Amino acid sequence: MKPKRELKFSQDHVWIDHIDNNKYQLGITDFAQDLLGDIVFVDIQLNEPILSNRSLGTIESVKTASDIVSPANIKVIGLNPLVEKSPEVINDSPYETWICEITLDSDCDIENLLSYDQYSELIKE
Repeated sequence: MKPKRELKFSQDHVWIDHIDNNKYQLGITDFAQDLLGDIVFVDIQLNEPILSNRSLGTIESVKTASDIVSPANIKVIGLNPLVEKSPEVINDSPYETWICEITLDSDCDIENLLSYDQYSELIKE
């Protein structure tokens, strides 16, 4: 996995990592997994267009359930089989454990997403 400093972050505690061409991996941040607690289930909408700031699925822990908010206009093209089988791995290594693979809409710009340093400042507040 790329160093955290190379990932892009949303204010909704989601990270994306550029894989190739228009393909990215998406996961949740350490801050998010810590707030959730022990993750037990992840449900993601596959192969449907999802608008920015809309739910692309839910993540459930023993404490609560939460929406995973899309950082851009995307389409989920694949799910991480490890997360489907053992979602608790997200708690162990949130930056190494991607939840789904996505593509971005052709007119989508991810430059508005945060750098690691910007995201770190956001969660300090």
